[in-house]
Amino acid sequence: MKNIGIIREIDNIKVNENTIWNMRENNPELVVRDCIKIFGFTEEQADILRYVLMVRGVNKWLLARRKFIKLKHKVKEMLNNERKKGRFNMNVDRFKVLQFINTEMRHIARMPRWVQWGKSVSRNWKNVEKNIVIKGKHC
Repeated sequence: MKNIGIIREIDNIKVNENTIWNMRENNPELVVRDCIKIFGFTEEQADILRYVLMVRGVNKWLLARRKFIKLKHKVKEMLNNERKKGRFNMNVDRFKVLQFINTEMRHIARMPRWVQWGKSVSRNWKNVEKNIVIKGKHC
């Protein structure tokens, strides 16, 4: 990557392959705020960028990524609960878990593409989720 100067330091963090894990992610508003700060976008330009991110499917897939992570934790919890109860039959229950995962993944992947995120950025997913608007039908 070419030396991109100011962009190498975002949120007062010098970004490299080790510190990149400290960067916040999964919210398109972070991209908008970076463009405002780095390129001096006006509010009108920021709104256009928000629209472009939605139209190109970035908003949808950032939401899908959050939902896939949530699904992963849910499945791990399901498996752990069944193991603790001593009721996990690898042959029968594995198929049920795989069916559940497949159904949920299909539902996430087929979300409508019109996903508008709010302008707030919070570490609390419930606060962020309240401001997300999904319009349209599933694929």
